[in-house]
Amino acid sequence: GGGGGGGGPSREELLARNTLANRIRWMLRETMGADGEFERRRAELQLLGGGGGVGDDAVCESFVSSVRPGGFMHDLLHEGQLAAIHGGNLLVHGGVSSADGVALGRVPGREGRVVSVVEWAELLNSWYRQQLGEWTASPRWVSDDSSAVPRAVPGSRGGAALLDYCVPSG
Repeated sequence: GGGGGGGGPSREELLARNTLANRIRWMLRETMGADGEFERRRAELQLLGGGGGVGDDAVCESFVSSVRPGGFMHDLLHEGQLAAIHGGNLLVHGGVSSADGVALGRVPGREGRVVSVVEWAELLNSWYRQQLGEWTASPRWVSDDSSAVPRAVPGSRGGAALLDYCVPSG
């Protein structure tokens, strides 16, 4: 409830709920199919720390530090691929179907379908590395008043197309 005029929460209530912990929980649940991962990370940190209590701030720092240079997720992203062929088997992140049909043979930003699976994997991984480079150069969201990133669109950040590609049903 609240004083938002339309029966929704007031601006103050929204701001109070807009915490880093709640944003991470939302991202895990809504964009990564990992509902409950925040609490699983808390349990992992408690186990690693000898069983003591672990607050939301420590859990948030664990997630945030993992994507900074030197963090395990940052390193994994820079070493990883979206598609690989091993022993005649295609290994992919996320599958080969999408909300609008089959993703196999399609590379974001490229017209048409790539027929060769080997060529498709190479082109997809090249696109991935380009997106990762954009994210590395501009990892933060651009605000309306930012002039720090040339040609940046307010409300965007580097690697945004990769974020869309990786969203379930995206």
